[in-house]
Amino acid sequence: MTRLQISPAAVVTQATEAKDTPAVTTDAKSFLTEVQVLTSRPLLQDVLERLKNGEGLPDLGPDPVTSAQRMLHTEPVEGTQVLELSAEGPQPEFVARLLNTVTEAYRNHIADSYKGLASTTYSEVSDELRTLEGEVAAKRDAINAFRNRYDIVSMEHKENDVLANIEGLSQTYTEANERLAKAQGRLQALRNSIAAGKAVIRAKDDPTLADLEQRTSVLREQWHDLQRRYTPGYLALDADAKSLQARLENLQDQLKSQHAASERAAFSEAQEDLAAAQAAVERLRKDIADNQKQAQEFATLLNEYKALREDLDHIEGMHRTVLDRLTKLQASERERAPRVELLEAATTSYEPWRPNYRLDAAISVAGSLVFGLFAAWFADFIAGSSPVSPMILVQQSWAPALLGGAPVNEPRPLPPPGLPQLQAPEPPPRELTDAEVAALVAGASEEEVQVAVIPLLMGLSAQELVALRWDDVDLDAGVIHLAGESARTIPLPQPLRSVIVGRLRQQPDGVGTVLHDRHGGRLTIEEVGRLVFYAADDAGLDRSHEVTPDVLRYTYICFLLRQGIRPADLGRIVGHIPQNDLVVYMQRHSPTVRLPFEQIERLLPALRALAGNATA
Repeated sequence: MTRLQISPAAVVTQATEAKDTPAVTTDAKSFLTEVQVLTSRPLLQDVLERLKNGEGLPDLGPDPVTSAQRMLHTEPVEGTQVLELSAEGPQPEFVARLLNTVTEAYRNHIADSYKGLASTTYSEVSDELRTLEGEVAAKRDAINAFRNRYDIVSMEHKENDVLANIEGLSQTYTEANERLAKAQGRLQALRNSIAAGKAVIRAKDDPTLADLEQRTSVLREQWHDLQRRYTPGYLALDADAKSLQARLENLQDQLKSQHAASERAAFSEAQEDLAAAQAAVERLRKDIADNQKQAQEFATLLNEYKALREDLDHIEGMHRTVLDRLTKLQASERERAPRVELLEAATTSYEPWRPNYRLDAAISVAGSLVFGLFAAWFADFIAGSSPVSPMILVQQSWAPALLGGAPVNEPRPLPPPGLPQLQAPEPPPRELTDAEVAALVAGASEEEVQVAVIPLLMGLSAQELVALRWDDVDLDAGVIHLAGESARTIPLPQPLRSVIVGRLRQQPDGVGTVLHDRHGGRLTIEEVGRLVFYAADDAGLDRSHEVTPDVLRYTYICFLLRQGIRPADLGRIVGHIPQNDLVVYMQRHSPTVRLPFEQIERLLPALRALAGNATA
């Protein structure tokens, strides 16, 4: 037998994204393929040619290659890339030479295959790269010619004259519409003010009107001052007063005339502004309409230019991917090369592999013995038992051979008919007192110890406890579903519920078993017994080494039996109990009065006190 470690040739996988680079990976199926190559016909033909040219070949029949294939056996080692190659044959020397020659020929085969594959791969990738380079150059020339033909500067609108002009006209047209709206609003406001008799022009907008209003205001103040100081009769006779009144009236007439002239001028100016705004809007609308067709044609050309650019980008991305692949092939040539390491060479074995005469003889003797026992049992089964003989005569034929005496016939009495033939029961475990149970529960401070102690005092066995999973716990319904041979549903009262909830805080995912070690592995029954011993030792119990999971279970069974529970109902709480043990337990602790299942108290006194403290 020989051992080989085969590392098949790796491959460069194609990048999924343009920004990614190809990766060197090894397919798991490649190893199995290489295993088949070891016993393939072409390889064995080469092997037999080498052996024939060396020390010669034995007689392998009319088809030596097929005979060699039957001699060879391959067995991959699971989880590794190690292969066990063995051969069976009548000539030990030839078998060893065959295995070693197969190993050497396989090494040469994979080296030659990799060289040819690498050369072919380089050629294919190089041809693909040259093709893509030609397509990229042709596409770039076509894009440049298209851009020069239609005067396309770039993909941005503002950098192209046609679209920039259209955008400027549109913006100017929008501003002209705003000026037209303002002119229309101003003209309408003037009309409304004139119709309402309000002043249209303010004095500060007309210097002449402002001067007239100022002079009129001064004369009016002087006239009011004279009217306060003198009587109207006096003022009618005073020449200065008459002159002041005449000038005031003259200025008021001038002021009215100036107001009318200013209103006409403002109205005329508003009409001129409106007409100018309307003319500008009409002119811009015509310009936009004239350039719209040209803009649409240019936009179509720009979209075509964009499509050409996208095609170029796609081809350039393909070119970069192929270039990265070629670079990766060149850089990872040694990494991708297959390797065959000989871990153990074949040596000549002079011990026969088969047939194993000793093993065959042992199997024959054992089979004969089993068949003889079966024949004896079948004969007794067909004949049946004798109802007359009250005694059984056991003849021990082996005793004379060992002791040198005569055969011994030892009569043994048969048990009375009608009574069950039970095996002698083992002595019951130790039963804990109420004080010991209270100390044990109080001493179990760690949650892991409480999860190991309290369920055993409430009907679970050690096997059920280590197999308890979070899927079996239903906190909403307040029950635990136990599967297996003693499938049943038990309630989840305090303090067991508090212990389970506290354990769930340490396992928020709620997956796997409730009890596990630090590495997440499932606890064994021996580890549960160790946790119970820790709790008993911490509680200071006498003979703490005697406190086991069976002791806690037996203490709970005794508590139920003393209340008068029926044996059929006992299994609904604690599961299966062997019949011999159940008989002994009932003889020791079961009272004469039987109570219904509903009247049975299922919590030990120590657990009831603990449940009351948890509720409070």
